[in-house]
Amino acid sequence: MIYLQLFWSFLQIGLFSVGGGYAAMPLIQAQTVQLHGWLTMNEFTDLVTIAEMTPGPIAVNSATFVGIRIAGLPGALVATLGCIFPSLFIVSLLLVALCFVQSIKLKKSFRTIPQHFKASRRRHLHAENNMERPEA
Repeated sequence: MIYLQLFWSFLQIGLFSVGGGYAAMPLIQAQTVQLHGWLTMNEFTDLVTIAEMTPGPIAVNSATFVGIRIAGLPGALVATLGCIFPSLFIVSLLLVALCFVQSIKLKKSFRTIPQHFKASRRRHLHAENNMERPEA
């Protein structure tokens, strides 16, 4: 049950924290200190310090820290996945849309190739017919 709570809490943080890691801090505080009571306020200030010092996004570092503190390594994985899942899902949808649009453009460009080939062939035949042949 704790894994589901971690995942759901950090999924909400990842989904609604538009504006970067510092914008996510009030959401993380609300989830971890006020709502669930996983951390005290002193532990939360330690979390902010550690999340800023370690390389990487602050929200992801915070999720990892809280996950380890609450449920060990599996908790860290679950919380981190919850935090990055919304972004991962949105980027995947954009990738599918981009591939679909590029596929349509590619199909359209392949349709024009036979037309260009026919036009080129007609010009070549026309040039051959109009070519002066030396009399023997």
